[in-house]
Amino acid sequence: MSFIRKLAKGVGYLAAAAVVTLAGYVVLMSGMFHTPRTLADIAQYRPVGGPILVVGGTSGTGLDIVRQLRELDAEVVVTVRPTSNTAALEALGARMITMDALDREQVFSAINADNYAAVISTLGTSARDVPRRRNALQNLVYGQPRMDPAKRPDFVGNRNVIDAAVSAGIQRFLLITVIGAGDSADAVPLPARRRLADVIPLKTQAEDYLRDSGLAYTIIRPGGLGPRNLQQTGTARLTEDPRSFSYIARSDLASLTIATLNDPQTIARTYTAYDTSRRNVWNLFID
Repeated sequence: MSFIRKLAKGVGYLAAAAVVTLAGYVVLMSGMFHTPRTLADIAQYRPVGGPILVVGGTSGTGLDIVRQLRELDAEVVVTVRPTSNTAALEALGARMITMDALDREQVFSAINADNYAAVISTLGTSARDVPRRRNALQNLVYGQPRMDPAKRPDFVGNRNVIDAAVSAGIQRFLLITVIGAGDSADAVPLPARRRLADVIPLKTQAEDYLRDSGLAYTIIRPGGLGPRNLQQTGTARLTEDPRSFSYIARSDLASLTIATLNDPQTIARTYTAYDTSRRNVWNLFID
């Protein structure tokens, strides 16, 4: 009986430790430590007077942007790779043009093919895109295998698209990056910093390159993007406070992006996409 009591006590300690660890993780993976000083008032979408080119629009936030633009009767062209699944784009009636963002010649050829009024780029990769050559335990001990930066479109691909836009005489450029880039480094929750360590410097390079391009740019940094089916709240806003962090639905991020397209006050500004009702990670599961 003594052994059983000791075993039960040990299990109790482990359970308590697990609860404390989980609670600590939830607290750290939240934006509860800082509230933005100001939230921007963005005008509603207005037509931009020409086709909009969406780079990275076959899935995720890019696809939501395409969907919402088509609902607004905007003319949308989406860049796709030969291997892309285009069924959703075809259903939306979006025009498509084949292009590999890492192939500079293809990018220039594709972007010079039409008189685009604006470019929206969601190009990028995540930790999930890194090839997993080791098992989960090995990844934990040794870290994730690193992808060659030249094979990531986060900087190289965006640089090609920015240069092609300048060459084609396109004025308006919207770039979606990530919280953690540039002066928002301290806003990234501690548990996420290592996972994003390879991505954030490339996003920062892309932001800096766009700022120096002469284009009428807007940069938007989202925080934690929830599950693909996370419902839109309508409470998401943009803020220029780089210390802000929240979770956000892709559909809310898409709406914010589209609203800036023809709003002159958003030109030459860098925003954080911030949802006042999703400051904590548990909002992803209870909303």
